[in-house]
Amino acid sequence: MNALSQLPLRKILLTLVVAVIIGGAASWVYRLNQVSPARWQSDAIALVLPDDLSDANRLFASAWLDGASEEGIRLEVITASEFSRRGLQGERPFAGVILPDTIHRRINTAFVNQISRFVDHGGALMLVGDAGVLDENGYYTEPASRFSTLAGTSYAMYKTLHDNMSFNPVISGSPQMMQALQIPPGRWIKSGEQAVLSGYGKDTLRYPVLHTAGTYAGTLRMQAEGNTVIAGEHDFGKGRVLFVNLPLGYLKLRTDGILMHGFLHYFANHIMGQPQLSAAPEAIGGLVLNWHCDAKICIPAMDQLIKAGVFKRGPFSIHVTAGPDQRAFGDGLGVDLNHNQAFQGLLRTLLAQGNEIGSHGGWIHDWFGKNLADDNQEQMLPYLEQNADAVQRLIGHNQTEYSAPTGNQPVWVTDWLDGQDVLAYYFTGNIGQGPTRTYRDGRRDRHIWSFPVQTYGHISTIEEAYMEHIPEDEISNWLTSLVKFTENTGQIRLIYFHPPGAVLYPDAINQLMLAADAAEKDGRFRWRTMTDLARFMNRREQTVWNISSDNHAVIVDAANGASLKQLSWLFPAALYAKPRIMQGEATVEQRGDNWTVVGGDVKQLRISTPLIKEALH
Repeated sequence: MNALSQLPLRKILLTLVVAVIIGGAASWVYRLNQVSPARWQSDAIALVLPDDLSDANRLFASAWLDGASEEGIRLEVITASEFSRRGLQGERPFAGVILPDTIHRRINTAFVNQISRFVDHGGALMLVGDAGVLDENGYYTEPASRFSTLAGTSYAMYKTLHDNMSFNPVISGSPQMMQALQIPPGRWIKSGEQAVLSGYGKDTLRYPVLHTAGTYAGTLRMQAEGNTVIAGEHDFGKGRVLFVNLPLGYLKLRTDGILMHGFLHYFANHIMGQPQLSAAPEAIGGLVLNWHCDAKICIPAMDQLIKAGVFKRGPFSIHVTAGPDQRAFGDGLGVDLNHNQAFQGLLRTLLAQGNEIGSHGGWIHDWFGKNLADDNQEQMLPYLEQNADAVQRLIGHNQTEYSAPTGNQPVWVTDWLDGQDVLAYYFTGNIGQGPTRTYRDGRRDRHIWSFPVQTYGHISTIEEAYMEHIPEDEISNWLTSLVKFTENTGQIRLIYFHPPGAVLYPDAINQLMLAADAAEKDGRFRWRTMTDLARFMNRREQTVWNISSDNHAVIVDAANGASLKQLSWLFPAALYAKPRIMQGEATVEQRGDNWTVVGGDVKQLRISTPLIKEALH
């Protein structure tokens, strides 16, 4: 009788199970080592979600997918178990992985180890916020997060800090990093050599982050007081890790999405070197200038701006509060659009020049903005309808864009606009972003696009700057820096003025126009309207495209049932040789740091772009 036969049956089975596990693990490691290295420029980026994702948390996944789509980045959603099965049969794994905050806090140790092996063997990881800080039983690990080595710093130190593990500091980075994240000036304010994140109504913003400890192992990109690492990147084995100590998904769902968008762009473009679908027509950046005309005093101010040549530029988005009153019923301070033939003529002239006319709220500006609420739709809807009807009579068709008085826009107003096929609205959330699908109150806007306003620190209008005695040259510098930002990044942003405020700082407005003139002459800037951009983005959203590799080149295949006209792909010139058009029609030119391929009026396009080097490192 051999030794094995003398063991109890239970021990025999346990021994066999252990042997199978050990053998299986050895086989898995062997196969992983045989997998060809990921191609960062062409292979997929995976957003890895927990297997038991709840319906409530699916909204987080939707927000990440929308963010990637708006940034022109290819993102694939898979579960943790699906990710674990990749690579076992010799296929190439994903090039990059994103572990999101909030919805993926519980992760078992085996998966932590697998992610570590993935990066060690050449993958790229974007590790976000509190991802994986809890074990499979829902407990914090000691003495810190199991991802600390990958992150490059110790964090989530519950054993020593307990409830003080997180705090709400001011966030800063270099101005160069803010531009790399596509965060415009004004959304950050320079303090010494640092750029500090700021927001509308507040000098600075504070964000919930986790304390970090020790010296950071890589290149620091953003930080907070107490030497806490907010963002940084470093090599790990053959791969690279971008650690972002911010709840990006949580913030986007609460109308502060610019950081998610910025880090998605940074991960895909700056770290992985992937091609990107530009958010702008022809990849030419620009500004939407939204004029709000809400009172009778607007009319002589507009005349003054017209005489100064401002409205020779454009096109602009011009929104009107159409009633006879402004602050209270019967005050007679409104524009009275229905009966003011001179103002009707002025607006029709501007409309004929290519500007867009829309509604600024509901009939009586100040009263409407002050009294509009989540629960008074029945009372307030008639004023929205009256204003829309007046605009429709003027322009000859239903309005396509809207702005809310005092920025007050309950969800029911957005839903009503969406039901009226309004394409876009100006928004006081998501400050600093380009046009986006807004998430708020546990829901996503259905079809309508929101255009977040740009701010200079805690103010957004010239009259606010005037009342706070901000020098005109300071506002001028901010406005011209926005032109330069859109010119350099190819991004779209919105600013807004009231005509009576704009004439208070005439030189600032003139400098804005001159800067835009110069950039437009160089083919690097365009004035846009909300309506034209929304129509472009609706068509862009219907584009199907993918990235593959072929003989040391990256291939982009794209199709659109309507047209690929003005849709543009960007390839970092440091990594790619000049793109070649293999199918369809497109123009190719180098602009700044990118090769830019602009689609012609075709429905299919194939672009082949040779790599200067096959890997980033």
